Amino acid sequence: MEIKNRMITAATIICLLSTAVTEAISLARMGTELRCHCVKMESRFILPKNLLNVQLIPSGPHCSNTEVIATLKSGLLVCLEPKAPWVKKIIKKILESSKPTPETRI
Repeated sequence: MEIKNRMITAATIICLLSTAVTEAISLARMGTELRCHCVKMESRFILPKNLLNVQLIPSGPHCSNTEVIATLKSGLLVCLEPKAPWVKKIIKKILESSKPTPETRI
């Protein structure tokens, strides 16, 4: 009977430890995702031919700033200053291209 109790206790401890580790990992991941991506912003003009992709991240619970992250053809990620006039034009184009056209509305 004593061996059975020890096995049940050991199984319970293993389950509790695995649950605690799983929760700790998910909380650690959440902590890194719930913050701003950009620390330094670039406002100098970047030639469009050097841009591979531009990602617009609206402000939200993760960050109070709107973030514009450009991927250059070199693979470098650059945070763009959303208030720079040339970046405002890019944001406008992104928002216009994401609006549904009359044909796509249901």
